[in-house]
Amino acid sequence: MDDNLSLDFIRQAANRITAHIRRTPLIPAAPSCDIPNLWFKPECLQVSGSFKARGAFNSALSLNQEAAKRGLATASGGNFGAAIAYVGQQLGLHAHVVAMEQSTQTVRDRITSFGATLDVAGFHWDQSWEHANALAKTHGYTLLHPFATPDVIAGQGTIGLEILEDMPDVGTVFVAIGGGGLIGGTAAAIKLQNPDIRVVGVETVGCPTLTAALAAGEPVTFETVDTNVPILGARTTQNINLALVQRYVDQIVLVEEDRPKEAARWMWKHTGLAVELGAATVASAVLDRLIDLNPNEKTVAVLCGSGDDGMT
Repeated sequence: MDDNLSLDFIRQAANRITAHIRRTPLIPAAPSCDIPNLWFKPECLQVSGSFKARGAFNSALSLNQEAAKRGLATASGGNFGAAIAYVGQQLGLHAHVVAMEQSTQTVRDRITSFGATLDVAGFHWDQSWEHANALAKTHGYTLLHPFATPDVIAGQGTIGLEILEDMPDVGTVFVAIGGGGLIGGTAAAIKLQNPDIRVVGVETVGCPTLTAALAAGEPVTFETVDTNVPILGARTTQNINLALVQRYVDQIVLVEEDRPKEAARWMWKHTGLAVELGAATVASAVLDRLIDLNPNEKTVAVLCGSGDDGMT
């Protein structure tokens, strides 16, 4: 795994996707909040609406011509589906997305607006993945996993590269966890350059997927999850994701289920950033001070995606 997710491999991903994505800035939280030295990395401003465009483009652009021409298929809580739909539109490839039944109408509309075929199937992500796998077999599509391949993880890891390029003296970075692709890639990109930087993962109390996997020493599958943040509601992770978290993530914190909605409202009111509940979960972990931060320590919270959750 390490050979496939080296720092050079992540840098190759950055070069591959640079013409297709936005380089998001670091935005100071001050004077909106009283946490000194806090910055937001607003992937809510990314093309297609979330960080997922990074891994989606790297995955699609890494395919050979024959595999790409067969069309792309995936299953998603919403954001990776929107990213694959956008990739298909930009690269002239057919895209077929299976969205979870818990996905928001905002994300579904985004997927179809990019011209993809949309199916809604499966209450949990892995059930949607089974449906996408069947579609791929029937139609010959190339199936792209949203969080558990080296290509998609390296694409997400370009966030870590950008953070250190813009703020090499950062002390702590907060990252949301769904299946584990974002935190695995971001943490690897950071730790392979500076192992002293603290990387904190954020899950909800109702879906502690990586917390449980770390405790068990292997991926576990929850029978069901009860979370208000379905976009982070992966019932299981994969070995590649768990191994990266074991190696590169310092700590995982759990956010109470009622907090992301309030954090999304706070973000909209005080920063003007429209974030979805996954991003708001990270904001909540920082704003609620679930981790002690040194006042002189520079901190970055990655806001993984956009949404209208804070406007209602």
